[in-house]
Amino acid sequence: MSFSKYLHQDRILFFHNTSKEEALRELAASIARCVPAFDSDTIMKAVWDREELFTTRIAPGIAIPHATFPDIHETYIAVGISPVGISYDAKDDGTVQLLIMLIGDETAHLKALSEVAARLQVPGLYDRIVNAQEKHEVFLLLTSTSTDFTTSWEAVKLSRMICRQALELAKAVRASVVVVHSSPDSLMGMRCSEPDIRMLYVSNTTEEQQLSEEYHSRQEIVFNVPFQGLNRSSKVEITLLLALSKGLLKKGERVVSVFGLNAENRLDTIVFTDIKQEFSKFFSISMENSDHDIEQQVFIRVLQLASEIAHEGREGKAVGTLFVVGDNQEVSQHCQQMIANPFKGYQDHERNILDPGLTETIKEFAQLDGAIIIKGNGVIASAGTYLRVRQPIKNFPHGLGARHASAAGITAATASVAIAVSESTRKLSLFSSGERIMEV
Repeated sequence: MSFSKYLHQDRILFFHNTSKEEALRELAASIARCVPAFDSDTIMKAVWDREELFTTRIAPGIAIPHATFPDIHETYIAVGISPVGISYDAKDDGTVQLLIMLIGDETAHLKALSEVAARLQVPGLYDRIVNAQEKHEVFLLLTSTSTDFTTSWEAVKLSRMICRQALELAKAVRASVVVVHSSPDSLMGMRCSEPDIRMLYVSNTTEEQQLSEEYHSRQEIVFNVPFQGLNRSSKVEITLLLALSKGLLKKGERVVSVFGLNAENRLDTIVFTDIKQEFSKFFSISMENSDHDIEQQVFIRVLQLASEIAHEGREGKAVGTLFVVGDNQEVSQHCQQMIANPFKGYQDHERNILDPGLTETIKEFAQLDGAIIIKGNGVIASAGTYLRVRQPIKNFPHGLGARHASAAGITAATASVAIAVSESTRKLSLFSSGERIMEV
């Protein structure tokens, strides 16, 4: 239900030391000001008659007084909040802190009542509303499409303040994109009014799918990142890397990222990134480069799986692994199985990394010594594979082990891309053309 269609901030009232009848009269009067055909006494009588027939207290602390009128073809809602509570009926603990008065025609009345009741069942919403201090806060809580209200209003206000500072910084450094690691709804109506700045909201759930089209039309895009980095910096790097892979960011752009700790549910950090400078080597493995046969979604999926393996490990233990993607004809010339290939004999569609049903299988085989070899179209060629590369590696970073050396060697000898997960540091290293071009 869209509360924004039926509710206005003028019809949100705060009560102090008010009786049930006085509260209902004030709510009726607020609706009457919007419905010229009815006065407040008419609305109050219809609501009160309904109350005398049967109480409209539907749950502890919540009541939905309502009435129908055949000549009203719209639905109107008024909201009343009593921090101390109103004695509403004779039942045990019959006090109410939240009143939602609903007036409408007989046709849509039951549906509207049902939708209001369903909305109020969202965990945390009731507590946030009855502890609200401002009409605007209550309005945004009711009209938001979010179902997560565990974040306090103080955290929301801090996040919005940080976002405003990020926008000011973006204007000062001529950044064209502000990446916000939060959904639009969690910012309670925060919007960008700068025509030259795009807002890219990062969500780690799929619930924002329906919002994408709406925000995209306003230069505001919801970008789903179903996996996160282990710390603040890697979270930003992985998100920007994925955004680049999806074409949401371009080589010459400057970006301001806003983020915080996941557990805190608030934004508290701003980071500036010059894409051309800090991701220059990434563009050498552009999915449009004719030297690579790697499909974009395959690269993104491998990056996702590698990040999840680094973050989760396996059975409570850190796991190191190596993915080699693309140029399979050449890569296969340097491969030797250390064990029987667990993917041999399956049809291509049964062993494609894009199949979400293979996620746990891949994570299990990631524990094996050797690499997982993947074709550019996502078909998994082998696992537990030893890479034999005799080509010398130039400028190999000190302190890296055999897994990273294999990644550098195979990408130097072929047009493949390798992603190595370090067991000791849980960091991801991206290799191309024999070089480690990125570490996150």
